[in-house]
Amino acid sequence: MKSLFCFLVALFFISTISAQSIYEAGYFIDNNGQRKECLIKKLPWKNNPVEFEWKKTISSSPKKESIEDIKEFGVGEDYVFKRYILRFDLKGDNLGRATKSEEPDLQIRKIYLRIILKSKVTLYQYSESNVHRFFYTSPDTAYPELLLYKVYYTPDETEKPGEKIIPHENNTYKDQLRKKFNCKNQDVSKLTYTQTDLKKYFKKYNECKGYKIEYNTRKKINQTRIGIVGAADLISFSHPSDIPGATEDVVYENLIAPRYGIYIESFIPFTKVDLSFFLEATYKSFTAEATDPLVSNIIYTLDYKSANVAFAPRFHIYLSSKFELFLEGGITADFDLGTESSEFEENEIENITTDYFYGGGIGAGRFKIGVRQYTSKNISKSTRIPDSNLKNTSIYLSVNLF
Repeated sequence: MKSLFCFLVALFFISTISAQSIYEAGYFIDNNGQRKECLIKKLPWKNNPVEFEWKKTISSSPKKESIEDIKEFGVGEDYVFKRYILRFDLKGDNLGRATKSEEPDLQIRKIYLRIILKSKVTLYQYSESNVHRFFYTSPDTAYPELLLYKVYYTPDETEKPGEKIIPHENNTYKDQLRKKFNCKNQDVSKLTYTQTDLKKYFKKYNECKGYKIEYNTRKKINQTRIGIVGAADLISFSHPSDIPGATEDVVYENLIAPRYGIYIESFIPFTKVDLSFFLEATYKSFTAEATDPLVSNIIYTLDYKSANVAFAPRFHIYLSSKFELFLEGGITADFDLGTESSEFEENEIENITTDYFYGGGIGAGRFKIGVRQYTSKNISKSTRIPDSNLKNTSIYLSVNLF
């Protein structure tokens, strides 16, 4: 228990100290069309960037690239930015930034657009200071076209007390969608100028037309992975001898036992630290023997069978665009599945035992290789031999299937 506590404290300090310099896998394409796989500094990306910081590996010196030299870059699985020179207006998302003019004041700017949904008809977003503008491309457009929306106001001519202006909305984007991208009479009347509504609309339109959805943003909280895991467990087991006068424990042979099963892992959307939680269910069985230290012709056997359920957080630290280091620590529960022993009766084996573990490893793509150290546990509930000591160290391989 003490070692687990120390490990979790260490995880906390690692995540806290490194939070300002967490990098995740990404890429960028320069003006010459050259693509480079790299690590890009993790940011909230609430505003569309004009530059980014990157490293070749986690130990490399950081470098910066700007919108002048890079025409496209991607960060993790959720952010892809492409450079364009476009005309749009950032005034008029709310009354605080509104003007009297119904028509937008379009200005030319060089910007990165974030891809929200990519298909034959693609949706883009630009965000700056909580103002959002959406664009689209289709087979008949060379550059992204603005979906026009603007909040404006007119003076209140009635001069009612407390009312000085009357808010209005220019919802031209609804007419654009109704005329250009409407399949089987899609309803635009209740469509709001938000990423959620527009993404659903564009997804439904592309699917209705039979177009393949190539890319669709999703929140980290929904990034759930399901896979299989196989492990080799180094087992040691001992308990006191029940022969009168015996002072030495009965020590069973060390052995390596297979353990295999499935897991589900879900990522939590922290801003600067990649944290996931996983639930793992595995089956393990082994047979071990021991000789009594006083009477050599007395042989003890243990035929162990259990289902193991593990739950833990896992911190991910990216070493390069292809490799990551992960650290984990949590709790496990073993459910007895009919363990048999020459020394313990059937009702003298605990039905459920718990222990803790800590460990880590390295991951590459869909694969992870890790090592875990478990705390020792007592599987005996016998009044004759109340204590036993089962220890376990594990080396495992996991593979993401979905």
